[in-house]
Amino acid sequence: MTAIRASALFSALSLWLVFTLSPTDAKAEDGSTDRTVRATPATTEVGYGRTFGLGFMIGDPTGLSGKLWVARTNAIDFGVGFWGYGPDNCAGRGLPCDHFGYHAGTLNADYLWQSNIVRGRTQLDWHIGGGARSIWYGGCGAGDCFALAARMPVGLDLMFANPAMLELFFELAPTLYVVPFADLGVEGALGARFYF
Repeated sequence: MTAIRASALFSALSLWLVFTLSPTDAKAEDGSTDRTVRATPATTEVGYGRTFGLGFMIGDPTGLSGKLWVARTNAIDFGVGFWGYGPDNCAGRGLPCDHFGYHAGTLNADYLWQSNIVRGRTQLDWHIGGGARSIWYGGCGAGDCFALAARMPVGLDLMFANPAMLELFFELAPTLYVVPFADLGVEGALGARFYF
């Protein structure tokens, strides 16, 4: 994902957050109106009553995304994706073969620490974590069919009171590839998960 696309996604998410996160008045215990919202865990069910979410992400990687809450502020997220669907190129010879399929795929998993930024009718959290990503390629030459990287995702998570099972997220992940050769990169994705 290019820096321009990542910046455009982040800007769009930021604008959307500004327009949807409006302050709500809450009644204080003495009956006066208080501008501070005292949210309860019932504000959203994500991470409280519902701990497993499954959805999709668009970016790098693009594919399915899942998240399992293991504590109130900790979760494990994962992603799986495929690309290059079409006729096999017969290992680089450029001739069509008699079967179709995906030519590459990716799998990533991260351990996340998540903390709250805003609570109200919507809840905005930020997260940081550490994990790994693997990529495999079909029809490649010797020694370059597999890539392995360490990654550190940093992102925003938006949850709602209604629907209480939806989470929208955006993240950037600085990445250090160690196999087949050392390389630095930045990955990013925008997505949604639905919690069960």
